[in-house]
Amino acid sequence: MARPGSALWLLRHELRLAMFDMLGMRKDAASMGIGKKTLAVWLILATLMHGFAFMALSHATIPAGPPAHALLKMVGALMAGIFTLMLSTGLNASVTALFERRDLDLLLSSPIPSTSVFSVRLAAIAASSCTLYLFFLAPFAHAGIVLGQFRWLGIYPAIIGMTLTSSSIAMLLTLGLVRWLGVRRTRVTAQLLGALSGAAVFLLTQAFNSAFGPDVQRIVTRLASLFDEGATLGVDSVAWLPARAALGMPLPALLMLATGGAVFLLTARLTHRFFVRGVQQAAGAARVARAPAGGVRLRFGRGLARTVIVKEWRLIWRDPQLIAQVGLQLMYMLPLLMPLLFGRAVSLPTVAAALVFLCGTLSSSLAWIVIAAEDAPDLLRGAPCSQGAIRRAKLAAVAIPPLAVALLPLCWLGMRQPAAAAIMLLACTMCACNSALVVAWCSPPAARGDSKRRGKSNLARTIFELLTGAGWAGLSFILLYGQAHGWNAPVVVGAVMSTLLLMAFAATAWFFRVKPG
Repeated sequence: MARPGSALWLLRHELRLAMFDMLGMRKDAASMGIGKKTLAVWLILATLMHGFAFMALSHATIPAGPPAHALLKMVGALMAGIFTLMLSTGLNASVTALFERRDLDLLLSSPIPSTSVFSVRLAAIAASSCTLYLFFLAPFAHAGIVLGQFRWLGIYPAIIGMTLTSSSIAMLLTLGLVRWLGVRRTRVTAQLLGALSGAAVFLLTQAFNSAFGPDVQRIVTRLASLFDEGATLGVDSVAWLPARAALGMPLPALLMLATGGAVFLLTARLTHRFFVRGVQQAAGAARVARAPAGGVRLRFGRGLARTVIVKEWRLIWRDPQLIAQVGLQLMYMLPLLMPLLFGRAVSLPTVAAALVFLCGTLSSSLAWIVIAAEDAPDLLRGAPCSQGAIRRAKLAAVAIPPLAVALLPLCWLGMRQPAAAAIMLLACTMCACNSALVVAWCSPPAARGDSKRRGKSNLARTIFELLTGAGWAGLSFILLYGQAHGWNAPVVVGAVMSTLLLMAFAATAWFFRVKPG
């Protein structure tokens, strides 16, 4: 048992909170332990991962001795992608540690040294990220022990060293943004950077499969000379140190651990004072409304619907988490829409299905903020106006932004294929409205701060959202395919079945709706 008030005692508390956050459990129920169902789910997932790793390594023929260049390059590319995802996770965790936990001012006013507070918080961020990636990669090390391929034990030092380094870099970047941009802008900027770094892996994987594949292939061919033997980034350079460590080479594994530990210690020792100043800025960053010039002017001529819509859009614009989430979803749309806008050959039904599904997911995110996370529901219920009019205005505020995003490619397509553009616009509109209605029906009142955990809090609503988005995406694919290749019997039957399934999904979601209290 660690002494109360010590760094180990505080680290134990941080790791406990991180564990319950990863499991999607409420922090005020931490003393109750992990439920049997949750533990069973994680054990089943771990068993499946070990089974997959055993099958993958049992069919792989890897000779003993130094790894081949092809294997080294493949593992190096995997490590580069994992480091990018680690940096994204670290940025989001650093923003949470600085701005959203709201407990650092209490810790810094306690007898615990500020260096210990910063070191423990940084260690908790690194441990959370390390646990997540080891859950998916450590089964390969365990399967390697059973199969006699002990080189895969290097996954442990490689992941630990990369996690320490990426978490330190993410915290330094967040603190640097605080000094450069201030607290308010840092919250949005850091979350957008985290979203962009996380989406970079997806965009790179899609670049080869898109219509720009030949252009990307030519660029990659020109850059490949940098990775030849004897070049700047050849297999003997320091850039391949994580890959060599992951493949079980002793010296690179020790160097990865030493590098990660050194970066972590230097970050904790040299920047803890700036960390304290950043926390103080965050604690005192309350926004004070500026009095308008000429006094307060009241305008009552807008109408109820317009007033509610403008009010919801203003609240959305002030929510940095939602802005980052929307920015990430828009990033996922780029590989689909850019070839269409540049006139490249694309599969229009596939583009339509993806665009409709993304409109539905964006509408679901906005609906949760606008409807479920309403800050003053009692005030709206007591307003001298129709509750139905307020709900319709809120649904309009939710559905208009996704349609506005989709209108850019649809207008371009409408000048060339008006029928296809009309079908896509109708499907996007229906999917956005249907997804918003599912959230309105199945979401109980919640707090805006729980937006990151909304997918874990209500499993039924999450399933209905996915089924609704997938159903409308499938229907749009069938309609575009029929419009391009003719309306034969299988296409008509598929469209009718998709429509019936969507009606069944909507009816089931309405049946399980949350009754107002």
